[in-house]
Amino acid sequence: MKYSDKSSADVGSFDPILVGPEQLVLTSIWLDSVAPGDRLVLRFEVGWENPDLASWDSGEMEIMLREDSPDGVVVYWNMESCFAKGRSKEQLTFVGTIPQRRYYLTVRSNDTRARITGPYTLQGSVYAP
Repeated sequence: MKYSDKSSADVGSFDPILVGPEQLVLTSIWLDSVAPGDRLVLRFEVGWENPDLASWDSGEMEIMLREDSPDGVVVYWNMESCFAKGRSKEQLTFVGTIPQRRYYLTVRSNDTRARITGPYTLQGSVYAP
């Protein structure tokens, strides 16, 4: 491994965050020392819950990973759903093309049907080919 960066928040280290229709940046990481052809491995985890169990409707939340800015290119997108609580985890691999890159972990819920409870984490590692 050439380089690694990680940003996270544990359960209980923050007040739960209600997710609405506006995109919310949870965290970001900076990957440095990237040479063309290097392997970039990104891992994220988001713990969340349905804020309105009384309605018997499922919680829904979009999770996105963006490159270079909070409004940058979406390199990962998924719609997650749960009845009470959920934990979303993913690992992605990319090939490095430029020396430095920032990644943003963002979420949104069009009908405000998600609340971030933690943990949430974004980790990136750079490996030589």
